[in-house]
Amino acid sequence: GLSKTTYYSFQGIPYAKPPVGDLRFKDPQPFGKWSGVHDATVEGNDSLHKHIVFKNLLGDEDCLYLNVYTTEPGEEGDKKAVMVWIHGGGFSGGSGSTEIYGPDFLIEEDIVLVTINYRCGALGFLSLENNKLPGNLGLKDQILALQWVQDNIKNFGGDPNNVTIFGESAGGASVHYHLLSPLSRGLFHKAILQSGTSLAQWALQDKPREKAFLLARELGCESQDPDTVLEFLMSVPAMDLLQAQESDALRTEKEKVQKFSLIFLPCVDKARDIPFLPDYPRKMMERGEFTRVPLIIGGNDKEGLLALALQEVNCEKLNSDLSLMVPLDLAITPNSEEELRLGKEILQFYTNTDSLSWDVVPQYVDYITDIGFAVAQEYTRQCFLKHQPGPVYTYKFTYTCQRAFSSLMIPMAYPEKAQQFSDCGASHADDLMHLFKTNMIQIPFIPPTADDQVFMAKFLKAWTTFAKTGNPNCEGLALSWRQDNTHNSHYMEIGKVW
Repeated sequence: GLSKTTYYSFQGIPYAKPPVGDLRFKDPQPFGKWSGVHDATVEGNDSLHKHIVFKNLLGDEDCLYLNVYTTEPGEEGDKKAVMVWIHGGGFSGGSGSTEIYGPDFLIEEDIVLVTINYRCGALGFLSLENNKLPGNLGLKDQILALQWVQDNIKNFGGDPNNVTIFGESAGGASVHYHLLSPLSRGLFHKAILQSGTSLAQWALQDKPREKAFLLARELGCESQDPDTVLEFLMSVPAMDLLQAQESDALRTEKEKVQKFSLIFLPCVDKARDIPFLPDYPRKMMERGEFTRVPLIIGGNDKEGLLALALQEVNCEKLNSDLSLMVPLDLAITPNSEEELRLGKEILQFYTNTDSLSWDVVPQYVDYITDIGFAVAQEYTRQCFLKHQPGPVYTYKFTYTCQRAFSSLMIPMAYPEKAQQFSDCGASHADDLMHLFKTNMIQIPFIPPTADDQVFMAKFLKAWTTFAKTGNPNCEGLALSWRQDNTHNSHYMEIGKVW
């Protein structure tokens, strides 16, 4: 049943004071009570960002709003499981809006859905590595939204003691950060990480103060004094900040390849009185310092296709410097002979050739999938299994269809080469249109085929059953989805047959 259910939609609920003026670059402040009647039929502003496809600038600095969708508002009746969605977008953009993450499919399954906006880009993740601006503001926003859910969701028919946080890409990494952060404990009871962990290279910035100084310089402030830089950045119009953070001058060539050009990201914020992230995610995972809750973790088999769809592979540039292929987190001395040798080995390993060309781009997609997603996910999974007594369910998403993000985007980007990639696997973000009614690329809604509907029914049922019970097994699955474990690994392939 694709959304025959009537549901109530409460949009644009402010959960924090607008982070503007003196509150720019400050931890979010609870909104408090509003006076009169709040109009909950108008979507709250998106955070300021550049549209992932159209590249136009969108949103507003005043963006700390959330949406609640429920079939039975009010305090009567049984309380329903709550699912809180944290959107992706590389920590540099995106939105929880109904247009992109419509509740129509999930709401069929008798849960309460919350989607949230948080500050992105420099406004959300700039850090001077000091007490005045320690970083992670966008993640602190998410915490305040989760606290709002604890305080208010019972008024919408939701159970504050049964909250699942789930997210994709930077949203999946955010979920992982909340599992690591001591400040997020007790605000959720289950977690789903889709195509993103905090161990991914693109999910952490390692020298944030340098990036802050570069941003200030781009805007005309040469100072190396953190207080001067902060004062200057407080005064810059938000749109100018947004334009400046897109500048190539802020990124190395390697960051363009390895981090998909993402630079304003979560960071270790030891300078805080009470840090959100007291240590590097990898070290915390290795020591087992994370909240133990039932988990689903997984990714898509061809994540790298999205990078290809959004940005043409620059074969010439890579061939002229194969050291760009070496992941940043291998910590090899930059520009060394060793780095160049490794780059050649990596290219050879994936493509069996000495130079990158369109003939081997499908293999390059596998390389991007591994360095961007699969390696970090696998290490994260191993650490969870080593230290976690509770259930971990692992999946690999492989379902392809004509409605998928990549099926629409690749032909737009490469009309004459699209055939090479048709049906080759599920790109990054190809899982989203089966969970949410989406209009991300502003084309008419393509209704799911009969096959899609069968697939979606299972996918939605597994996700919502997990939210209700901590176990995704449900009617309709052809196979039993067994818990993963260290000695005998199990994963569910979420594809044509499952």
